Amino acid sequence: AYVAATHAVPAWEHATRLAILSPEKRCGKSRLLDVIEATCHTPLITVNISPAALVRSIGEDPPTLLLDEADTVFGKKAADHNEALRGLLNAGHQRNRPYIRWDATARASEKCATFSMAVLAGIGDLPDTIMDRAVIVRMRRRAAGETVAPYRSRRDGPALRELQKRLGSWVRGHQAKLQGTYPDMPVEARAADTWEPLVAIADLT
Repeated sequence: AYVAATHAVPAWEHATRLAILSPEKRCGKSRLLDVIEATCHTPLITVNISPAALVRSIGEDPPTLLLDEADTVFGKKAADHNEALRGLLNAGHQRNRPYIRWDATARASEKCATFSMAVLAGIGDLPDTIMDRAVIVRMRRRAAGETVAPYRSRRDGPALRELQKRLGSWVRGHQAKLQGTYPDMPVEARAADTWEPLVAIADLT
């Protein structure tokens, strides 16, 4: 449902964050991010990004930000904990929360959009304000006896990209209906804002 929701960003009032978290290495979070990258709407994948680069990457039909190694960006060892980036990710959860900068050349203020879907993958928890705006997926290492087929982008990528096209076409075909949909939510306040796009997609199917 989350990947499908990325294809309908213009329909949403809130842009859900997806937090892919693991307690240790080798739990599959980066592999899950690979699959999301291949199937979501206009992926913008990075292991770090400056606030200026982020706001300049967001337009009327924004990309899906995929931030891997998020623990190195926001973790305890990060030099300044990237407060500006955290603020932008928090602001981008809701429409009409622009980042305003001063353009010295034009001698005028510039409003930059912040609204976009975002997926963050890392070890341990993220800052509380991001977690509060996120659907959380907690990963674990495979248990003894559990096996999975290896993922290879050259082999598996074409099928996933075809799925991306079909999913995007289907979702965009229902965008007008989604834009006018306000599903009954089992939760309230910010949790309802965060889950609403996924519930709307689930109801549509």
